[in-house]
Amino acid sequence: MADNTQNTDTSFDYIVVGGGTAGCALASRLSVGNGSIAPSVAVIERGSGSYDHDYIKKPLLTAMLGSTDLQTPYKTEPQEHLGGRRITNIGGNVLSGSSAVNYGAWTRGHAADYDAWADILGDPRWNYENMLPCLKRTEHHHDSNADAAKHGFHGPLHTTSGRGYPLRDPIHKAFLTAGFKDNPDGNDGDPFGVAPWAENWRDGERQPSAKAYDMSKVTVITDAQVRRVLLEGGEATGVELVDGRQFKAAKEVIVSCGTHRTPQVLMLSGIGPKDELEKIGVTPLIDSPFVGQNFFDHISIGQVWKLRNPEQNLAMGTAAFMENPNYHLGNPMEWVATGTVPKDGLSAALSQDRDSVEAAQAKQLVDDRAHYEIIAIYAPLGIGDGYNIAVDGTHITTGSLCFTPTSRGSITLKNADPTEHPQIDPNYYATKSDRYVLHYAMRRAMQVMETPEMQKVVEGETPPPNMPSLSSKSSDAELEARAKAHANIWNHPAGTCAMGKVLDSELRVKGVEGLRVCDASIFPAPLSAHYQAPVYAIAEKASELIIGAA
Repeated sequence: MADNTQNTDTSFDYIVVGGGTAGCALASRLSVGNGSIAPSVAVIERGSGSYDHDYIKKPLLTAMLGSTDLQTPYKTEPQEHLGGRRITNIGGNVLSGSSAVNYGAWTRGHAADYDAWADILGDPRWNYENMLPCLKRTEHHHDSNADAAKHGFHGPLHTTSGRGYPLRDPIHKAFLTAGFKDNPDGNDGDPFGVAPWAENWRDGERQPSAKAYDMSKVTVITDAQVRRVLLEGGEATGVELVDGRQFKAAKEVIVSCGTHRTPQVLMLSGIGPKDELEKIGVTPLIDSPFVGQNFFDHISIGQVWKLRNPEQNLAMGTAAFMENPNYHLGNPMEWVATGTVPKDGLSAALSQDRDSVEAAQAKQLVDDRAHYEIIAIYAPLGIGDGYNIAVDGTHITTGSLCFTPTSRGSITLKNADPTEHPQIDPNYYATKSDRYVLHYAMRRAMQVMETPEMQKVVEGETPPPNMPSLSSKSSDAELEARAKAHANIWNHPAGTCAMGKVLDSELRVKGVEGLRVCDASIFPAPLSAHYQAPVYAIAEKASELIIGAA
């Protein structure tokens, strides 16, 4: 990395606002250029550039990051459909962004999700076939015998899978008994069934984007927050920082501050809904009504199960479990199941959502899509507020996620202060279809735990305080009561500067020359994935688009 806050250069070809997962990857690729003349590239990052912290480096210490300033906790507005609770959203506050503070999940999603993007945009460059080279380019796949047509083996991000936990075979057999097919590779575009869980830890160490990608030709400016993008005559010419410094971009500015902050930067630059900008005293320069809209995330819920024989060291927390060095190489999980819901039930739910769900979106969702995910976790993790269960080897968790949320929320601004958090109202769990999918996923998870294989392992569910235990036979009302009190998110927010609405299909901000966006805010619709791998692929796609246009 070309250093940093003492650098006196103020003009570059490209300025990337936000040194997060996508921002660092994109800056690295841009700095190489097209092989002839390498352009000058700067990354401007709000957080620090230091990774010297065990909580960042080690998988089993990730949960401790909340006690540091390396994460930014964003509290939502009270959520009407979750009992008025404020749900914490997490963003990275360090160079590499979320890739420096996440749990390292490495999932691509269903090929049909990308094909749906291409249909929405009318641009085949975003379908799975054309995104596959970008997905492969990021990846150094852990299985050298895997199909080279489906996986990359020379990318910067090494993946890992399978650590041989004691419950490996019982969990796998339970998923099969519950009706999930065996899927040896859930990252080949077809995630259905029970597949090995993949992560991107390397030898038990995190791979933040700014370390994984070559940043040696990039000027990195940390501890520096951008106030606004500078616009002259409808063209982005640079950026202004909160301390008054200005940096000029000869070619393009690319905003990559993430789903929460990217719309904030655009709005403070005068790009957004005209009425909203005027309310906070920002002069509207480009009336872009969808900036900050279309927010979505995967609503999820964790259920905790008490082990019959914790002395067998089956879960995280016992001395013997923690002394096994192999178990420190990643997170305590190794199977993920992905499924589809019955079409009749989903269609009935969507028919009740017709006022809030676009007809084209509803039509896509009733196809054979990856509607939900279930993960078995060998610890009481991912369970949200209200549980106080010690990580002492006595419990495991099933996490159920709705992969196809139709609830839509928004990011707005309370004022024109760039240092204040935006106002976040995700509108979680608002639609009948989201409830239908989440409830179905919960029932399938409980069916897995009710198999003979798992009944030998667990005594039963340990419910939250003052709530009854659930089973696969529980009513929708009982499942909804649990979700309202304890559903949460696994921090997969997206969509707030969506292609087709705020951006064109080349990630260019509509109505502005020389300005693009590159992060999860560009998603036009959800993907059935944990978003790290797709966001890296988007950065790879962005580099193709930008270098190709240079």
